[in-house]
Amino acid sequence: MARKVDSKLVWIDGRVVPADEAKVSFFAHSVHYGTSVFEGIRCYDGEKGPAVFRLPEHLERLRRSAAHYFMSYRFSDAELTEAIRDLILRQGLQECYVRPVVLTGEGKLGVRPADNEINVYIAVWSWGAYLGPGALENGVRVTVVKQEKYRPAALDPTVKAVGHYLNSVRATVEAHSRGFDEGIMLNHQGRVAEGSGENLFLVRDGKLVTNPWEESLLPGVTRDSVLKIAEDQGIGTRIAPITLEDLKTADEAFFTGTAAEVTPIREVDGT
Repeated sequence: MARKVDSKLVWIDGRVVPADEAKVSFFAHSVHYGTSVFEGIRCYDGEKGPAVFRLPEHLERLRRSAAHYFMSYRFSDAELTEAIRDLILRQGLQECYVRPVVLTGEGKLGVRPADNEINVYIAVWSWGAYLGPGALENGVRVTVVKQEKYRPAALDPTVKAVGHYLNSVRATVEAHSRGFDEGIMLNHQGRVAEGSGENLFLVRDGKLVTNPWEESLLPGVTRDSVLKIAEDQGIGTRIAPITLEDLKTADEAFFTGTAAEVTPIREVDGT
């Protein structure tokens, strides 16, 4: 099957290889048990050329996520920054999506990793509006899905791990099967958690409302940016749990995320 991303090169443990030669061993621990973590990062066409959005914060979270699953890699954030810069320049991209992945590789093939290799992969490619053409301009239709977001006591939602996203896969497939652009998951207490890959904001009486990570969400870098911009602009903000009633009676609502950027929500289950 032909690759559907336009990445031509992949950085693997300090060396750059053609994308078609970027392989992961069948015997890698991550293939069998999901032990890998990742980041999604946007690069924009800035005034002085390509500009990667809040790269230090993304790389800090990558390292923290890796440590949570016992993955220590030898490359510094400065080295990863240079690798990302090099990949973007080599491929002549002005705007792109950046995907670093840290995975547990070959070694002991039981549930408990022991003396396994830790590998770092980075690729960049072109990626338009995550939720489809026109999403940023016209908004998206969403539905509250049956798939519940996992509990913080079971899996730490502040960790961006590949295995955690099985929860999101089920949510987004369910939403699409019902004719919607995206799904919103509830937490185990029946309150709003987040989208399959996005944080959620409400607008009520001219103020922004978003929920805390304890409600089972990954506190995103874009979410943090929106809160900082709101503060700079003198827009009131509140971080508090969000109920379904809050969502359906809000003046406005929107998603935030690296891939989704700031995407308006125009409809929730017909409302």
